[in-house]
Amino acid sequence: MNLLRRNFLKSSAALAVGATGANHVDAADRAGTKYDWGHTMDFGQQYHVRMMEMMEMIRQNEMDLIGDLSSRMAECLSKGSHVWMQSQAGHMTEYQCGQAHKANPQILKSNTSQDPKGHKYDQMKPGDVLMTNYVNEGVRAARDRGVYVIGVPVCYRDNESYPRGYVVPNTNDWLLGDVSNVILQSYIPHTQGIVDCPEIPEMKICPSSSNSICSLYWMFQAEVANKFKNKNAKHVDKSAVFLDTLLERIQEAYSSQKDYLFDHAPTVAKRIGNGGRYHVKSDPGAVEYESTGVAMGPMMTNALVRLLKRTSADRKQGDVILLASTEPDSPKIIKEARQSREKGIFVVSIAPGNSQQLRKHSDVFIDNFSPEGDGLIEIPGFDKKVATVGDIINNWLMWIFTAQFVDEMVRRGWVPWFWMGGFRTGSGAYNTANVRFFLEQGF
Repeated sequence: MNLLRRNFLKSSAALAVGATGANHVDAADRAGTKYDWGHTMDFGQQYHVRMMEMMEMIRQNEMDLIGDLSSRMAECLSKGSHVWMQSQAGHMTEYQCGQAHKANPQILKSNTSQDPKGHKYDQMKPGDVLMTNYVNEGVRAARDRGVYVIGVPVCYRDNESYPRGYVVPNTNDWLLGDVSNVILQSYIPHTQGIVDCPEIPEMKICPSSSNSICSLYWMFQAEVANKFKNKNAKHVDKSAVFLDTLLERIQEAYSSQKDYLFDHAPTVAKRIGNGGRYHVKSDPGAVEYESTGVAMGPMMTNALVRLLKRTSADRKQGDVILLASTEPDSPKIIKEARQSREKGIFVVSIAPGNSQQLRKHSDVFIDNFSPEGDGLIEIPGFDKKVATVGDIINNWLMWIFTAQFVDEMVRRGWVPWFWMGGFRTGSGAYNTANVRFFLEQGF
């Protein structure tokens, strides 16, 4: 019965690809447990399981506090004060947490600047609310003059949850509690990476922070928007709808496509191991930016442009490109897929299942189970739907697939180089020393 079910799921996933003309990779081509080198759980599975655990901790432990804090934010707005959303340290967050995002209800002041000088702390007044990852004198001064500060732990800033000495110290050796009124847990580990690769013992690989931070951001946008417009709103409502939708969809996307994903990982591993380059493009740029140069991410991603100073025109046959789109059939992504296939580049796409044109130009098509694109939750009083899960699911699936083809690489003796996060003590020397070895090896 299990064998029949597995074949059914593989057949269903193969149908989802559409008429790509790509040959399905037999599972027998997977290195599997023939060369386990000390690990017994596939890297892709590790990523998904551990990411689910993090997000479920938010669901189990933080919802009452989210209800309290969102009520405070809505009351703040009703009094004419401001709510400042600056919990966005990282990569993908610069695209997800922007004020101009299509799914942003435009009632909270979102700031995606990574430079504390651009955070406008001096404009924050008593009665305002600030949600932040940052630990500095500007946040402390705002709190001391009456701004209510919600601190959200993230691996990029030292805080009480992390072992001392692992993360570069903050100003005055302060921790998050030294500048905040309350701490909302994100469950982001101090390691940032959540995959154990025995061949890379100095760090965990494949980052986790953006999935948690972006989810919390949209949960608050939806909850506060609902409470601001609807005075009889429940204590916890739209934030739970958002998180439950995200978790249900990513679990369905993973469970129904796991074999399909994992069976194609060897093709990508062998292409890269034999000299191919790995490229990632996305629309919007969230997944692309998250995959490129991120802490505990592979050095190989987009290295052709980023490190070798070449252009996309230098992509060649034998390369691999991963494409991600939030809206169905993004013209930008369809163009990338078509041009890549014409060059003999292996195309892996992650997008809504109703992306019929993108399917035709992809060797592997991964359904993100988010056909609506931007705009998820309808809230009375707003013209557009609020919040989006598509980018987060695209990012999650991208890291599952990346982790799995890295698994296939290391089982074959091709161990990629990874960036050690700049937040970690000693990372600068590590990256400077090892990037030259990456350039020699090519992955």
